Amino acid sequence: MNKEDIYDAQISPLMQQVIAITREHSIAMIASFDIAHPGEGPNGEDCSTLTCTTLLPDGADEHKERFARAAQVIRRPAHHSSVMHMTTEHADGSKTLTAFI
Repeated sequence: MNKEDIYDAQISPLMQQVIAITREHSIAMIASFDIAHPGEGPNGEDCSTLTCTTLLPDGADEHKERFARAAQVIRRPAHHSSVMHMTTEHADGSKTLTAFI
């Protein structure tokens, strides 16, 4: 059994319960599992970077900003370069965001 098989057989049923409870009570959540394994999946896909990520909104159907940002990072391809952001606050109260790629 590889990690994907273990996730499907043992973790996914538990996650379905967690997801149902969080939806019922309007609890925002993020969960991510690294289930990568060498080789190909049943449909020939590359499984060396395989993850299973769930991002659920709160009762107002809005995603928590930090969870959404975390999901973007998790879902980004591994070869994607890092980005650094710098925020400059000006005397007039305005802000400038600079991204270094």
